[in-house]
Amino acid sequence: MKRNCLRALGLTSCVVALFSLLGMAVDLGGIVANELIEEISNAAGLNLIDQYIADYTVEELTDLAANGLTSGIKLAADRALFKLNGGLLALIEMDNEALLALAAAGDQDAADAYVFNGKGDYKKVEVVEAAIAATESDTLAIALGTLLGGFYGPGSPVGQKTEAELLDLVVGDSLGLRVAAATALTTYWILGSDLTIPQVEAAILGVTLVYPEKALAYQGLLTYLYSL
Repeated sequence: MKRNCLRALGLTSCVVALFSLLGMAVDLGGIVANELIEEISNAAGLNLIDQYIADYTVEELTDLAANGLTSGIKLAADRALFKLNGGLLALIEMDNEALLALAAAGDQDAADAYVFNGKGDYKKVEVVEAAIAATESDTLAIALGTLLGGFYGPGSPVGQKTEAELLDLVVGDSLGLRVAAATALTTYWILGSDLTIPQVEAAILGVTLVYPEKALAYQGLLTYLYSL
């Protein structure tokens, strides 16, 4: 009887420990408050946007977006403000020249809106690839790369690339193509990877300083895993 009681106590302790570990894994507030690895912090922050909208005033969000202690806090606050201000729908109503000026000044949302407005011109893979090759703007290259990632991803009727091909592209010379590969890789991994949260976090640590777009692909997967 004593042995059974000890065994039951041991099993209970294991279960409690397991749930404690799981709780730590999804403590998004704790992650954004303490995590200094940008992609991990950002993955948590992207899951806190609605919570930030509920918890903070516009003035507080503005301060956090500018002065937050980690990248995840800044990103969560910035995206909360973006959502409160109408998101992409508010930007696509602007004149394209104004959007280009903002994009040239480093506004990624404006670049995304500009590419969205011109999506009718970007129906072919080779057209988007040519636009990436022609642009000297990092923000436009990123926006175009995100669009191209949809063509490269699994299930695409045109332009689909294998995971192996994407792993080569994501460490290549072109920013736009690296972003495209990262976008498509995230989709591949969400659909087919069995990596756990600790494994993805470890993968990010291994590439973040060397291959930022590969780390970005893992960030997309981690954002998804944190949301489950």
